[in-house]
Amino acid sequence: MSHHHPCSESAYESVAFTVEALAARADDAELTRLADRVRGVLTDWENLDATRRSLRRAAIQASAHVHVADATLDAAIAAFARDLVAVAGKDGALYQRFFPESHEEIIAMGLESELPVVTLVLALLDASTDLPAQLSGHTDTLRAGLRLGNGALANRADAMAELGRHGARQESWGETSLASQLSVRRSLEKLAAARALPPSWVSAFFG
Repeated sequence: MSHHHPCSESAYESVAFTVEALAARADDAELTRLADRVRGVLTDWENLDATRRSLRRAAIQASAHVHVADATLDAAIAAFARDLVAVAGKDGALYQRFFPESHEEIIAMGLESELPVVTLVLALLDASTDLPAQLSGHTDTLRAGLRLGNGALANRADAMAELGRHGARQESWGETSLASQLSVRRSLEKLAAARALPPSWVSAFFG
């Protein structure tokens, strides 16, 4: 999910070409003024692009954390289930109480689907006073896994939302850059008419 806008990248290059072409005639005050007017549009894109890279990095980080949280929780569920089967057998009522469907099925699910199951397992562990110590001993590991999972998913949702909002800002910049290019072209056409220069002179400022 890249959120990089190649069209904005090429729009940036077009605007940069125009700015540099206008600035090439440092002896021409009117062209220099036009270059200055559009240079801010370039700076805006450079800032947007730097922000996009850091948001993208944050999204990759969040996604990596979700993977690790998932693996951590899977291991915690498997360890608990192993002791549960050793104590109660897989067909016993106690196993069924904790895992109405087999724990392998739960581990095969994604992190989002595992969290409610682990929440219920923890509620049962907290409510049961008569469990063997080797089962209640898993409470802390499961709770830590649950906390890690919830945090990772919340961070990923935030990171993706930020990227989405940033994508909209880049779209908006694309419109601004187009408007500024049209405005420069109109100014150059007026200048060309006033100076009796050919249309090819205007074209020289656009890559």
